[in-house]
Amino acid sequence: MASVSKRTWPTGAGKLNSSWLLRYVDQAGKERRRQFSTKREADAERIRIEGALSQGTHVPDGKTVRGAAESFLDHFEVLYRKGKKQRSTYRAYEQHVRLHILARNIAHIPLARLTPADCAEFAEELEVDLSGPMALRVFGTFKTILRYSRRHQWILVDPTHGIKVERGDRPRVKIPSKSDLIALLAGAKKFDEQALGEKNKKAHAFVSSLLFAGLRMSEQRGLPRGNVDVERRCVTVNQRADCWREIGRVKTKKSERTIPLPDRAIAAIKAWMSWAPRSDQDLLFPNGRGKVDFYQNVYRRLWLPVMLLAGLATKTTKVDRQGREKVEIKPKFGMHALRHAAVSLWIEQGANPLQVQKWAGHSSVQFTLDVYGHLWNDPVGDARIAEGAAQSLANHDISRPSDPE
Repeated sequence: MASVSKRTWPTGAGKLNSSWLLRYVDQAGKERRRQFSTKREADAERIRIEGALSQGTHVPDGKTVRGAAESFLDHFEVLYRKGKKQRSTYRAYEQHVRLHILARNIAHIPLARLTPADCAEFAEELEVDLSGPMALRVFGTFKTILRYSRRHQWILVDPTHGIKVERGDRPRVKIPSKSDLIALLAGAKKFDEQALGEKNKKAHAFVSSLLFAGLRMSEQRGLPRGNVDVERRCVTVNQRADCWREIGRVKTKKSERTIPLPDRAIAAIKAWMSWAPRSDQDLLFPNGRGKVDFYQNVYRRLWLPVMLLAGLATKTTKVDRQGREKVEIKPKFGMHALRHAAVSLWIEQGANPLQVQKWAGHSSVQFTLDVYGHLWNDPVGDARIAEGAAQSLANHDISRPSDPE
């Protein structure tokens, strides 16, 4: 048990000073002391400590949330430099900590005193100040830091248990129309025919891969040639290229997947393979030197010209302050829109949520339904099911023998 006693001592001027001393023995049997200026403060701390000791959750004051976050980042940096974690993940954690955790009041709270109320207030701050997806990611990083802290016994319980960040209404994804997709494929073929005055097959294969496999751009840029199985008509995703052009495994187990491809996509990719630069990394879409291409290079040198040829981009010329002309190309949609288009085409052809989750590499079926659930709406089919249910009962009533009297 903890106890509070008054302590007095004389000052150099001959006066008496006093304070209130809290004494207790922690779970490890070590005697601890803390001093307070008032009895009220000492008693409040005594009650808190006695409660924590009785529940087995007491931890002496030590690291603050800031100290725990900095220790976690230091550890994660060592892991990524040894090749055990991805640099992009470290950078995301670092930005979340620097911009959204250390800048808030929760950073100054000792872990031993962190309460569910503190965490709930932090979650509400994130909901108000950030977009729904960003608030979720930052709070996820915060929980990861607390897991790391429990691993080191800087804290013994999870004060975020039961606390969630509300995402808010998710805006519907914008899906290119079929006419736009047809024009895009035609523009890619035209680009290939014009490339360097000779036939090239990259643009058509590139667009077909994005459109019919629904790959993320990091997966497309890091896709090995050997992962396209021409005979089985499928592509396997198991690695990605980050923004620093470093090849690594996909972020989650759910992102590892095999996706069926139509004959036209396989034909486009097979035609490109004979033209593709040889790559030490066995890449399907490397740059001219066989290395991972920068996203911006792909966007400027392939995507924008293809969109122009497809009639899906506007081109304007502006003059800067130095009198130099600057051409700006604004596409109707970006490369990531083809991932949404792929999902919409799968759903249209009867793919169920589990199939879409698997092929798209989503973290959960719930995520798939949250983003694309509206695409499964089928008013005609719904009406047919409703009528069928009623007819089933009517048929049963007609065929049922009369009850004996």
